[in-house]
Amino acid sequence: MGLTEDFLSYIGDIRGLSENTVTNYGIDIRHWSIWSGKLGLDERSFTRDDALSYTRELMGEFSERSVLRKLTALRTYYGYLIRRGAVESDPFDGISLRMKERRLPSVLTEDEVRELLSLPRSGYADERDHMLFLLIYNSGMRISEALSVDVTDFDFSHRRILIKGKGDKERFVFFSESTEREIKAYIPILEAFRREKKGDGEAFFLGGKGGRLPLSSAHIIFDKYRQRLGWQKEFTPHTLRHSFATHLMDRGADIRLVQELLGHESISTTQIYTHVSRQRLRNVYEMAHPHAKEK
Repeated sequence: MGLTEDFLSYIGDIRGLSENTVTNYGIDIRHWSIWSGKLGLDERSFTRDDALSYTRELMGEFSERSVLRKLTALRTYYGYLIRRGAVESDPFDGISLRMKERRLPSVLTEDEVRELLSLPRSGYADERDHMLFLLIYNSGMRISEALSVDVTDFDFSHRRILIKGKGDKERFVFFSESTEREIKAYIPILEAFRREKKGDGEAFFLGGKGGRLPLSSAHIIFDKYRQRLGWQKEFTPHTLRHSFATHLMDRGADIRLVQELLGHESISTTQIYTHVSRQRLRNVYEMAHPHAKEK
């Protein structure tokens, strides 16, 4: 058996934890294992910086209660590995969500989205980056979902993509008519680059060597554009996903429809966007109302 299976057997058979707890710990550890595996990491090479990055991603996708459970599972797992001598330290040790002080997610304004999507482009990398930004903002998909899209996944007759999200759950995401035109213009550029690099497969986003664009490179791309635009605010794949949801809510979209589009299991996860929209309304009020700043 592998380390994870040994651990689950230990907490079930030796420590006597409930079957439900063992199952949830298994789900949480496998979720982390898939995420770290995409970065070429394992239990021994995973660092505290990696743990902080992973925790930030969790906070963008799950409720605080779920994130706390996942971190507890990973701390318990690493405690077991330390006792076995498989690792020397726990990268999750001391990481806290500070639940009462959790800040609202970073969101782009509609003007900032237009600025991002209006940048001049030259060559395949620029076209790919533009399409990555456009597709996430247009559809609200997660970065992992976007990077897994193949050219053959597009249903242009309904302007939608069938994707497999968390827990292998399938859902449709949609794109606009103008985005459809951009996708169709991008595909010949993509295929020419694929031929040039002798790449194989049907990946919609390619890295510099012709293979599927890896997650680590995608995060580097987002940081490069944040610096290029001179933005002080956070700009990550989740920022675009947050912006997609918040702008829908700002324009009156029903929260349960936004939940479906985002692929959230629980409505409580989606409710963060109602708080964001309320804060934006508050900001508008304080800027515009003549009595708002009276003492």
